[in-house]
Amino acid sequence: MIDILSSERINTGRQFEVDCIKFFAIFYMICIHVYEQLGAYDYHNIVPVGVFRNVVEFLGGPMAAPVFMFTMGIGMVYTRHNSPKEFIKRGWKLLFMGFALNFFRETLLEILGNLLLGMDYSFEYIADGFLNIDILQFAGMTFLIVGLMKKAGIGIGKMLVIGALFQAIGMWASHLTFSSVISGNLLGLLLPTGEKVAFPFSLWCLYPFLGIIFAEYLQRVLDKNKFYRMLIVTSAVVAIAFSSCLCWMEYDIRHFYALADNSYYRQTFMSILWIMPFVLLALGISHFIFRRIEQTKAGFFIRFCSQNLNTIYIIQWLLIAWMVAFVTAMDIEAQLQATGIFLVGFLVSVSAIGITTVWKRISK
Repeated sequence: MIDILSSERINTGRQFEVDCIKFFAIFYMICIHVYEQLGAYDYHNIVPVGVFRNVVEFLGGPMAAPVFMFTMGIGMVYTRHNSPKEFIKRGWKLLFMGFALNFFRETLLEILGNLLLGMDYSFEYIADGFLNIDILQFAGMTFLIVGLMKKAGIGIGKMLVIGALFQAIGMWASHLTFSSVISGNLLGLLLPTGEKVAFPFSLWCLYPFLGIIFAEYLQRVLDKNKFYRMLIVTSAVVAIAFSSCLCWMEYDIRHFYALADNSYYRQTFMSILWIMPFVLLALGISHFIFRRIEQTKAGFFIRFCSQNLNTIYIIQWLLIAWMVAFVTAMDIEAQLQATGIFLVGFLVSVSAIGITTVWKRISK
C-alpha cells in the first residue's frame, strides 16, 4: 500500500468514479421510493422474498443511502469550501431544505386533505410528517458536527473513534420511545427515537466519516489503477468471507437491507461492516468501467447529475408525493408490480433530471 501513496496530495480534482456510483444510486433511490409508496408489496412485515424484492431492496438500500453518505464524506475532503464556518453554514442550509421538503411533500398535502377532502389528519400526524428525519437532515447534521470538529482541531483518527461512540449510543437508544411526537422526532436528528426517524446521525455517521478517511488516502494515490485493483480484490474477499460466516452461523443477511421492521434504518456495526465492502467494490468497478467516458457527453451528464444530487432528490420526492396524493384522493389502491415500479422509477428519474436542468438554466 505504501508504494502507491504519495506524501503530497495529487488527486485533487473531481473523481469521476465517485460521480458514477452517485449517478446509479440516484436511480436505485428513486425506484425504492416508488416501491415503498406505490408498490403492492408488504415490505413492512415480510423480509424480501423472490428475486425482484431482494434486488430492489438491496440496490435501494446498501447501494443508495450509504453510497450518498460515503461519497458525501469524500466530497468534504475534496471541496474548496472546507472551512469550519462554511461547513456549519452548509449544515444549517441542508437542515432547512430537509424540513422545507417535508412541508411540501407531506404537511401541505395533509392540510389540503383536511380542508378539501375532509380527511381526518390529526395535529400529531401532521407534525410527525413535518418533523420526518430523512437524509437531508442527516446531511445537515453531518456538516454541522464535522464543522465543529474541524473548528476544534479533531483529526480523522479521533473522528472515527467519536463516530464509533455515536454508533454505540445510537444502537443502545434504538429501543427508546417518546410519547411526544415533537420531542421524539427532534431528538431523532441524533438518535433513533421517532417513528419517522429514518436517518439519525448516530446510526449513520460512520459512512461519511469513513468517506473522509478514504478521501484522505485517495488524494495521495500515485497509481489509481493499482489502488482500485487492490480495493476490488480486498472488498470482494471481505464481502464473500463475512457473508459466508454469517450464513454458516445461520444469520439472515437480508436484515442488513430489508425494510421490514425498519431493520435497514437501524444500522449496527455488523451491518456497516457488511455494506461497506459492496460500496467500495462498486467504486472500484466504476473506475475501470467508466473512466474512458469521463470526457464524453455521457460523462458530462453523469457529472451533472452527481453535482445536482440534492435538487434531483427534492424534485423526485415532490413528484412521488404528489402522485401518492392523487392516488389517495381518487381512492385508488397502489398496486404497482415489478415492471411498473421500474417503469415509473425511470419516468420519475427522467422527469426529475429534466426539471433540474431547466431549473439550473433559469437560476443562472
